[in-house]
Amino acid sequence: TFLLDESLESLKRIHEVEEAMDNREEWNRQSQEEQQSRQRHMANDERHCKSYLTLASETLDMFHYLTADVKAPFLRGEIVDRLAAMLNYNLQQLVGSKCNQLKVKAADKYGWEPKRLLSQLIDIYIHLFSPKFFEAISNDERSYSKELFEKAAARLDKSKIKCRYEIEQFLRISSEVEQIRRTNNELDFSDAPEEFKDALMDTLMEDPVILPSGNVVDRSVIVRHLLNSHTDPFNRQPLTEEELVSATELKLRIDNWRKSKLNSSRSSSLNSK
Repeated sequence: TFLLDESLESLKRIHEVEEAMDNREEWNRQSQEEQQSRQRHMANDERHCKSYLTLASETLDMFHYLTADVKAPFLRGEIVDRLAAMLNYNLQQLVGSKCNQLKVKAADKYGWEPKRLLSQLIDIYIHLFSPKFFEAISNDERSYSKELFEKAAARLDKSKIKCRYEIEQFLRISSEVEQIRRTNNELDFSDAPEEFKDALMDTLMEDPVILPSGNVVDRSVIVRHLLNSHTDPFNRQPLTEEELVSATELKLRIDNWRKSKLNSSRSSSLNSK
């Protein structure tokens, strides 16, 4: 993500200077010192952009290859939310309202292949096609939108980047995500018993685990924390994933409560029709 982010930011800065230089009247109003400074920064961005894009392309190639064969590790609770957010963010960069900022005059010079990048991103979405992935996308409030997926599909079709079947598969993901969001909007888990809520996030747990400190949190939340810090967030004592104890009986009660809420919501919906 870092490599791709840096590549795209460099491209935006290169685009900005190229546009400024094309506007001769505006450019000539700047002092020679300012012009030279911007050109130096542009040359620096060009060097970095090529290096970052080369490494980002290699990383994406590997990621593309791995998700095609083995998707289970990428659907783990502590990973899938971050992954979905990253894919959505980069998709937004490529086809969103500001995608024109990535246009540069000598794309080949930097190894910039936006169509290939977009094609690989779409493949990864399709490779990870599953309920867990749909749920993770639905959790992304920053970048995901139905309109984004529709815009991407239109770009894929217009540029002949993907066949009709692949585009339909991609759009099915958005349909599933929208269904999840509609269902979640109908459900209200705010009245969940306190013992069902994660001690860190105050949200309904799916897979509760007990820490050595006695606190109960959702597995995905604590494992995500452990990726950054091998400590118990409540007392800063050393902590490893192996020390987490599944709260099996509590999980069963949470599952039953959730099913009851869902059934109640469905019944209310049917009665109102």
